[in-house]
Amino acid sequence: MSVYRRSFFPGDFALSLSFLLFATLTAGQTSNPSPARAIALQNEGKLAEAEEVWRAVTKANPSDAGAVASLGVVLSSEEKYTEAAAAYRKALALDAHLPGVDLNWGLAEFKQGHFDAAVAPLKAALVGDPQNMQATTLLGLSYFGAKRFPEAVKYLQRAVALDPNNKELHQTLAQSCLLAKSYQCALDEFRKLEEMDPNSSAVHMLMGEALDDEGKTAEAVRELETAVKLAPREPNLNFGLGYLYWKAQRYVEAAAAFQAELQVVPENAQAIAYLGDIAMKNDDYDKALELLQKSTKLQSDNRLAYLDMSRIFMDQKRYNQAQMAVQQAIRLDPSEPDAHFRLGRVYQLIGNNAEAEKEFAKVRELKQKKDREARKTPPPAVRPAN
Repeated sequence: MSVYRRSFFPGDFALSLSFLLFATLTAGQTSNPSPARAIALQNEGKLAEAEEVWRAVTKANPSDAGAVASLGVVLSSEEKYTEAAAAYRKALALDAHLPGVDLNWGLAEFKQGHFDAAVAPLKAALVGDPQNMQATTLLGLSYFGAKRFPEAVKYLQRAVALDPNNKELHQTLAQSCLLAKSYQCALDEFRKLEEMDPNSSAVHMLMGEALDDEGKTAEAVRELETAVKLAPREPNLNFGLGYLYWKAQRYVEAAAAFQAELQVVPENAQAIAYLGDIAMKNDDYDKALELLQKSTKLQSDNRLAYLDMSRIFMDQKRYNQAQMAVQQAIRLDPSEPDAHFRLGRVYQLIGNNAEAEKEFAKVRELKQKKDREARKTPPPAVRPAN
């Protein structure tokens, strides 16, 4: 179901490395450059100057792991995350047991969007402090950002247990459950979110998506109808409701919802394509072609539009155009048997039986593959949570 998914990523996390790393630092130190001078500059907010002093300290003492780590802290404060991550890696190579450095390294990778790279240092941070809320949350969000949703669920569940009133964490956990196809987990989280904020259109929208993925379309429709009442001008909400109506073959209501979506987002290519599909189903081919062609101009990868155009062109005996349209649908998703079947029919109609048989063989192959996959996958209602 193509509805708007919201993502949550936190703002700045506090940098955790303590300057007490420097056991060698004493009150009597007066030499320049010195850790004491660098710390004083940091406390004054003079980060560029502090960086310069830490660089001088590390140049003079290249094996001082604490100084290298503190250089990383300053670089992170300056949002120089690539350099900061390199400094943290070097510090840990010098002393693998420096406190807080794994967490800071993971944070530096996270802030660059290097979600896979953030995983290892954040897991290492949790080895030393399993209840660390910051590391647990960051690790869950890193898995989420890396699209490793089952692992995201595992750590976000721990984060939610540590901070049960955090609405954003519950929402990200719910999305992770949904994307991991752990539908009961998703529904449980959406219900908690609904208790926290009964008037959240986003919660009703996402709950509707989870219900639809579980095959509970009627219940999903009710959730989307509630969401639309709460936020009628929210982009993609009317489209999501229209899609569910369309799926249930309630085409009059679907068309009204798609039209309402276009009042909010006039160039929503998907809404236009589905309106074209409904027009085609009503045998209004002129209107359907106008809408479907408009949709492909706005979004060139709209498979439904090309598939529908191929059917119209076939019915109009415009076989060359039908062939081009259905071949484009196949290019966009070669795993779907319906387009291969239609291409086979086009080949039959133009007398190319050899090519037609190849396409029909492909249809049989794809259907057999889908059947095998279906037998391997338990139905959603009994699928185990990840």
